[in-house]
Amino acid sequence: MTDKSEGLLATVKHLGVSIAVSNLEATARWYKEQLGFEEVLRREFPEFGTRIVFIETNGVRIELIEDKNWHPINRPDPPQHTSIQGVSQITFKVDDIQAAIARVKSRPIKIAWDLVIVKDIGFKEFFIRDNEGNIIQFLETFEPIR
Repeated sequence: MTDKSEGLLATVKHLGVSIAVSNLEATARWYKEQLGFEEVLRREFPEFGTRIVFIETNGVRIELIEDKNWHPINRPDPPQHTSIQGVSQITFKVDDIQAAIARVKSRPIKIAWDLVIVKDIGFKEFFIRDNEGNIIQFLETFEPIR
């Protein structure tokens, strides 16, 4: 057995995510108004044609990046969303999936895939799309039923 403390990633403490967006202001506002994020840092890099905003809630930080050369991809809704290379979704773990889905359904948020329960691996999940079409998964875990 390999000693994990000697592995290349043994000192990694945090997973970061960056989302390339077409409209930085609108997307930062959507994450603030719909999901409760707060802006924590903003910076412009005119030499690269980019602007960034870091948003955060409950210890979760996302970097939004607007690039002058941005172009979209057309990722289908779940479950076909994994047919295109790259990150298929961002996942937020929640303690109460029913409360989360009720809050989402009370807002102008597109549901990409309604509540699914996968008993054998212990997942309750649903998927939404942000204002730019990126897929976000909300996940509650439980003891698998075998």
